Amino acid sequence: MLSQPDFVLQVADAYEHLHDLVYLRTHPLTEVLTPSPSEPLKKQARRIHQILLDLISELDPGQQARAFSVEWRRHRLMQLRYVDSSSAQAVADQLSVSLRHYYRLQEAAIADVAGILWHRYVVRPVEVAGEHPQETGEEDRLALFRSEATRMAQADRYAHLREVAEGVVTVLKNVLLRHNLDVRLELSEGLPAVSVGRSLLRQALLATLGYLIERARDATLRVSAETQEAMVLLIVAVEPPAAVRGTSGEEVTQHLSTVAEFALLSGAQISPIRVEGRVAGFALRFPPVERTVLVVDDNEDMLQLFTRYLTPHNYQVLIASKAQDAIEKAAQFQPSVITLDLMMPQQDGWDLLQVLLNRPDTRQIPIMVCSVLQQRELALSMGAAAFLEKPITEGVLLTALKALGTP
Repeated sequence: MLSQPDFVLQVADAYEHLHDLVYLRTHPLTEVLTPSPSEPLKKQARRIHQILLDLISELDPGQQARAFSVEWRRHRLMQLRYVDSSSAQAVADQLSVSLRHYYRLQEAAIADVAGILWHRYVVRPVEVAGEHPQETGEEDRLALFRSEATRMAQADRYAHLREVAEGVVTVLKNVLLRHNLDVRLELSEGLPAVSVGRSLLRQALLATLGYLIERARDATLRVSAETQEAMVLLIVAVEPPAAVRGTSGEEVTQHLSTVAEFALLSGAQISPIRVEGRVAGFALRFPPVERTVLVVDDNEDMLQLFTRYLTPHNYQVLIASKAQDAIEKAAQFQPSVITLDLMMPQQDGWDLLQVLLNRPDTRQIPIMVCSVLQQRELALSMGAAAFLEKPITEGVLLTALKALGTP
């Protein structure tokens, strides 16, 4: 029988060859992780590849985790090393640790992942061998659902309600027409972004609207939102409520369990709106994005790098590659911080720094100058709140933002 220490070594080897699907075709893990030995080798390799990627998402400690905690470092290490394919030294630099410490973290992270696999594919199958097939199938369905939803949750961390709702209504256009239903969106552009990924928000809206569409005729679906008690309250309701046919409590509970899975992944809450015994809508509460960073740089690689650094830490990242665009976005969105490159075409960073500091609607926004130029003292004397010299690691950037009051 395979021992657990040997299993850990196999998992480590599979991660080192994660993107080599030919190598994975004959990997020893195929005997454990694939349900049928008759499955084509190509499919077995793709299955192992996806399982290992999904487990990295499962290591994510969530939005409330303290930056640079042990759990946070392990997840970021696995993400950078095996998803982004960064070198060991590059990962160590981004985590602000020595190469020796990196290898210790890597060993611990692999052990965590192997432990999950060991229980799920070696121990658990033995425990459930006597269970009723229907029960096991339902558990497998929920596990697959959670895996898919977790992966979506990691793709992005914030969304704008109006933008997502408009897209969902477009998708449902033909279904709405067949049921003689209108949609009224009451979502102002001034609503704060919500701290939930666009994909998860889209699925939650599709699920709630889809539920009501199937049970309503000749009515209006009203989608409205407001800020309430430090949350963004989204209401999806049928008007008049009498247009909704009655539903059993069991049916509603079953539907809510699916939507609630999406909600819980992002710290959101969902509850039915009952009118005269009917479920006439749903109330969804989302945490708003409280931290926004406007990244101003004419280098596309830097814009992408800063976005990759900040998004996993629940920052809403706005980008601007030109001075005028930066001014407009700073005034409109009022970001928590602006990061500013100095060497930009047309209007350079020095000019833009003065413009932003002298405008009544942007002068209160802290500006962090990020440049290859060694001009710290000059930048600070001209009003910059902080100065970082490029190249900038993830750890240095997060620490600097924390010092400016955006933990």
